[in-house]
Amino acid sequence: MKEDIILVIYVRAGLAESGPPLGTVLGNIGVQTVKFCKDFNDFTKDLPSYFLLKVKIVISENKNYTFAIKGPSLGSIISLLKKEERIKKKDGTEDIFFFIFFEDVIKLAKFKSKVNICLLGILLLSFISKYSKTFGRKHISFSLWGV
Repeated sequence: MKEDIILVIYVRAGLAESGPPLGTVLGNIGVQTVKFCKDFNDFTKDLPSYFLLKVKIVISENKNYTFAIKGPSLGSIISLLKKEERIKKKDGTEDIFFFIFFEDVIKLAKFKSKVNICLLGILLLSFISKYSKTFGRKHISFSLWGV
């Protein structure tokens, strides 16, 4: 009995194409490249296309395959979502603040975890109320629903 073939490739979400180089690699092993691309693109259709995903493909002796996707790291997603605000002081110096919107935090939580969204909201509210003075804010207001 032959061992399974394991491939590790990097593909952008929803952008797998049956042409080279992916088609060449999978075709040489005997995998139906068009079927793989359709399956992969259907699986990742809800993700933004700028996500570069690590894909592990396990190809069995009968040329059937399974694949597992490792999503982008939390740090890389936050770096994509972060916003920057520059505030000039009266003395001519400038403070730079980096932030992400609460709506983006909720989207990130849905993407990275299966945590109940209400529980996440409660945890965030307690965190913000506890540390708002540390962040130099007298009042922070937001909506759990992004309204």
